[in-house]
Amino acid sequence: MQYQQDKAQAQEIARLVFPLMTRLGIPMNPVNYALWYEYHLGRSEELVSVLDKIVSGEQVYEAEQASALFMRYVATPGVEALGRIESEVCRLLADVIQVVIDAGLDLGKYSNLLQSCSNRLDSADDLRAIHGLVSTLKADTHSMADSSRQAAGALKARADEIDVLRAELDRVRLEAVRDPLTGLSNRRAFDARLAESLDDSLQQLKKICLLMVDIDHFKKINDEHGHQIGDKILQYVASVLKKNFKGKDLVARYGGDEFAVIIENAPVAGVKTIAEMIRQQISESTLKRTDTGEPLGTVTVSIGYDCVKPDDNPDKVLKRADKALYSAKQNGRNRVELYRG
Repeated sequence: MQYQQDKAQAQEIARLVFPLMTRLGIPMNPVNYALWYEYHLGRSEELVSVLDKIVSGEQVYEAEQASALFMRYVATPGVEALGRIESEVCRLLADVIQVVIDAGLDLGKYSNLLQSCSNRLDSADDLRAIHGLVSTLKADTHSMADSSRQAAGALKARADEIDVLRAELDRVRLEAVRDPLTGLSNRRAFDARLAESLDDSLQQLKKICLLMVDIDHFKKINDEHGHQIGDKILQYVASVLKKNFKGKDLVARYGGDEFAVIIENAPVAGVKTIAEMIRQQISESTLKRTDTGEPLGTVTVSIGYDCVKPDDNPDKVLKRADKALYSAKQNGRNRVELYRG
């Protein structure tokens, strides 16, 4: 998250945050303060909605939930690693330039890279900008090495370092779009892909449908068996979803016990068939605790879905699929519902 508030604005928000946290009995630590700072900024309707329930007394504060909310709405994945990579790029560039100067080669082609490193990136998680810089640096370094035997050895060594750096960057990029518990794409990746898919659908007239999947009575599972078992259930549902979708379809953990799937080039009837198959596979599974062998009872999911219309944007199709999911819940759970406006 980026913050442009000046000192006076930040102090005014703090004046509101501290009394509220004190009244609610919320520990005054950096994670909690950041959450309630964001709450008062009001930039995320979803976060405000969740925290409103704590303010009203409908829900109680839980440290685990606070950490999850912080990671979802406040923290930027990989910030420290990306900052280090950015510094490494600048260091390697300085080394390469020194080799070029010592060998008497043309420094002009590095001017753009110098400018890129001297100007800090607008945001620490601008992965594409850093990746482009690393790729250009590698290509130019190899080109320089080819043009001068004297500098070839030193430049090759720097190019090898750049390769290691690029591998690290690829790893960080992957972590930034993956849910660590389930291995699925996360909300960030889902949002980006949905926007991209809708753009493509307008150009290529692809059929795109969206599934929203929610585990029924998940809070009860956590309450009766504990969060570790709850995590195992999440991983199990994620595995069933992964097995049933291939190719360009994207399966994501949308948040909490909710999953979302973007399906491309599938007829509505086909989407219903696969949704029913998933629902049935999960409801017919016999799940047990691995430590005691105790049966966990029947685990079911509710599924809502709809397909993209010509004038759609991500928010519209998401709301319709979510309403279909709500209907599935209201109509008894463990069922599949198509949105009916």
